Amino acid sequence: MTTATKPRAARRLVRRIRASQGLLLPWIFAFVLALVAAIVPAPDARWAWYVAVVGLTTIGSFTIQLVVGRSDGFILRTATAALGAVLIVGIVSVFTALFTAVASGLSFAPIG
Repeated sequence: MTTATKPRAARRLVRRIRASQGLLLPWIFAFVLALVAAIVPAPDARWAWYVAVVGLTTIGSFTIQLVVGRSDGFILRTATAALGAVLIVGIVSVFTALFTAVASGLSFAPIG
């Protein structure tokens, strides 16, 4: 890739982020990091990883909204991006907890 195409590719990326109002990128980032936090650490350390993912996605949401560069609706877009990221991490953590409970043989609905 030549030096002339690098700025053009960066401008295209910024245009795509602006077109989505900067919401999809933090949500995808949160989903990927939450999956990593569900798979990589030991079950004892998993919740600490989820907290770190929530912090990273909140900071990432704010940073992406700064990249978008629009002042109208900044607070609402930032709050929506951060809340969506936190909800995605929460949903992944609930499913991970349920799968872990089922894998360890726990039963939530006793039979009999």
